Amino acid sequence: MTNQNNFNVTLAHKGFESCDLQTARQTNSWSHFERSPDNLSSIIALGVGQHDAASLLDETTRPQLHRSGTNGILLFLRAINLNPDSDPEDMVSLRFWCNGEKLVTVMNRKVQAVKFVLDKVLEEGSSLTSVNEVFQALIYQTMLRIERHVAKLTEQIESLEERLDNNKDVSQSEVSDLKRSTSRLWRFMHPQLDSLKKLAAVELDWFDNSLKYAFKEFVDTMSYYNEELSLISERCEILSSEISGKINAKVNRNLYIISIISVIFLPLSFITGLLGINVGGIPAANADNGFMLVMILMLVIFAIQVVLLKIFKWF
Repeated sequence: MTNQNNFNVTLAHKGFESCDLQTARQTNSWSHFERSPDNLSSIIALGVGQHDAASLLDETTRPQLHRSGTNGILLFLRAINLNPDSDPEDMVSLRFWCNGEKLVTVMNRKVQAVKFVLDKVLEEGSSLTSVNEVFQALIYQTMLRIERHVAKLTEQIESLEERLDNNKDVSQSEVSDLKRSTSRLWRFMHPQLDSLKKLAAVELDWFDNSLKYAFKEFVDTMSYYNEELSLISERCEILSSEISGKINAKVNRNLYIISIISVIFLPLSFITGLLGINVGGIPAANADNGFMLVMILMLVIFAIQVVLLKIFKWF
């Protein structure tokens, strides 16, 4: 496929057809592959070294950057997984090989950023007319979707904090789920920041001023994402401590009330138990006002206990 500005795009699922290969070999072209061993020879046919081509098709990769030859780069990033029935934190690997004249991308699952850029490239009057612009757009769209997801996590922690401040129920499981999501995202975001820093520091002939500026912006943005994720994790810890503190305070308050009740009724229970034994000689057993005397005695003991508890500031 070729847009109106003679920028060539080739989508190769299981290798090239003969006509596609001829188009893909042209300069100012973007070739996109599914991650499959069947595509190794097709990627090598574009001028990618065998080792680099094999790296593009590796089973698992962390975000990283390598030089490729004298004027190329091999960049691995992670994109938010927005596929149906998938966790966003189960990030999709997006691999780039670029030498300023050709761009090769590889992925094993759909990435919305790639689809968005592809549609932009092919639309009438597209502003994406070169490898540099497409390369920059792909990274930008990947970062944009990460930003939206980080913002969503921030909204979640703020919502939980607001509910707790308003004395509404917040479960530990909600906080744990949010912290788990943040941690899964963090494991890729930190090495991704290092990769972008290396990318911004690389000096290549085809890195124009616009591209260099964009890379620096990407580094600043990714640094913000990492700081925000770190802050969310810390806020989760604080929130978890507050929830535990409230639960412990509630338990302690209930135990305190039970203790006070026990202290008050222990001597009263002793008196009723003592007078209830079935032996001769119980005081006032035959008196007409015996029950009243016992009740008065218990009220006096109760009053003395309350006074003593007030003096000792038990309540």
